[in-house]
Amino acid sequence: MSIDTYLKLLRINKYIILFILIILPFVISATEPLSEEIEISARQVIDYICKEEFKSAEEIARKIVRKYPDNPAGYFFVAAVLDSWMSYYYDNRKEDEFYKFCDLAVEKGERALTKNRNDEWAIFFIGGAEGFKGTYEARYERWITAFRYGWRGVSMLMKLSDMKSGIVDINYGIGYYEYWRSAMMKTLWWMPGVRDKREEGIKKIYKAFDQGIYTQVAASAALIEIMINENRVEETLPIVDKMLRKYPASSMFLWGKGRALYGLGRFDEAKEIFNFLLNKYESDEIENYYNPFLCHFWLARINFAQKEYNAALEQVACMEKFKFNDDTKKQLEKYYSEGNSIKKKAYEKPGKS
Repeated sequence: MSIDTYLKLLRINKYIILFILIILPFVISATEPLSEEIEISARQVIDYICKEEFKSAEEIARKIVRKYPDNPAGYFFVAAVLDSWMSYYYDNRKEDEFYKFCDLAVEKGERALTKNRNDEWAIFFIGGAEGFKGTYEARYERWITAFRYGWRGVSMLMKLSDMKSGIVDINYGIGYYEYWRSAMMKTLWWMPGVRDKREEGIKKIYKAFDQGIYTQVAASAALIEIMINENRVEETLPIVDKMLRKYPASSMFLWGKGRALYGLGRFDEAKEIFNFLLNKYESDEIENYYNPFLCHFWLARINFAQKEYNAALEQVACMEKFKFNDDTKKQLEKYYSEGNSIKKKAYEKPGKS
């Protein structure tokens, strides 16, 4: 597998805040609303996650559990925040608790369906919890379980679509699944009947972005990743700049902008973004080596592209100083490989010291 292909696969999970990207739009956009308190809380959780204030987001979600212990919503929201935290830090220390709350959301949803088999919220929360598990498994490239959970989740969302086909926001979750399932066709050679539905998925997400009531954040983040993956980076900047005006320090959107600028050859601007992110991660109260490692990787790429070979060598040296466990090293293997390639090529260039 080439480094570019590998990077594209990792982008699917690395900086997409999963709570926003997969399912929250369905919570707010169904015909019969949740209680006003849950809806307000959901909006607060979105905002806190976008601002990367995970502690505040989790506190709100757990309040829902305490006040509505038989409602799957609270358990679903807690799982969402836990997953967002793990995605942001690329840290699996909350995995057991995450699966616990996903399973509780499914359990409470299934119990509700025994009373009303057409309960939209029960269908949604079951599908959403299964979807969370699928995207979590994909983060660690456990593809069989990832697509097993993912299919369970999207099947429930499709059922919602059949029940409420006039809700424009529903286009988001289904389009997201359609696109990435098709984009990974070569990886999924062992899955029969996988048809290329990338353009169909993109159209659905754009429809949600343009016409959806509650899906702008979700669709914008998805479209940024997709346009970069499709090498249509010129379509990325208008989207990312719009979101950065609302969330100027959001790592999710800053990573999108940095990668887009790199793809457009605007290296000085990209360098500024990645240096900003590096300083942000290094000042975080939670020690995190994964994200700084990636910042140094992209800075090495930029320096090499600008023929700043000594600077590229310095960035690769910074990559090599981090100590990771075996599982994380395996995830980063291709980054190390390209870093070594940059180092070898830089040493061969004239003018390096």
